[in-house]
Amino acid sequence: MGFLWFGRRKVQDEENHQQREPFEKREKLSPLRMFFTIINRNQSSYYIKAYAEAGASMSLVFYSYSQPPQEIAKMLGPENLKKEIILTFVKEEDVSKLLQIAKNRFAISKAAKGIAFACPIDSVSGIAVYKFLADQNKDVREFEKNGKK
Repeated sequence: MGFLWFGRRKVQDEENHQQREPFEKREKLSPLRMFFTIINRNQSSYYIKAYAEAGASMSLVFYSYSQPPQEIAKMLGPENLKKEIILTFVKEEDVSKLLQIAKNRFAISKAAKGIAFACPIDSVSGIAVYKFLADQNKDVREFEKNGKK
């Protein structure tokens, strides 16, 4: 009896699978961008919070050192050679928001200066990776957290 039920269930699943449309026809796809922000050390927390509020799905922080010519390095001092590179994944429609956040922050003072730019992502391997980078579960998480969209 259990075997027949399993057999019927399997046939039913195969029929549903054949009727299913490709992911790009079922879901709205948005082109993705990598948004780079290069800033002085210890400033990344502001950008990460602001970018997340603007719609960014994920930000990674890398620590680095700039290597200018010795004459410029002497003028800058050793503390200004330490940098943070923030790599943020965002939908194309949110890039202008992130760029405006960076411009506003860069205008505060000389210590807050930096570089910000975006590069397109041509492809990703798999639907799960796209969903993760596009943050397609954001509405579900917000609903579970706050009880509203």
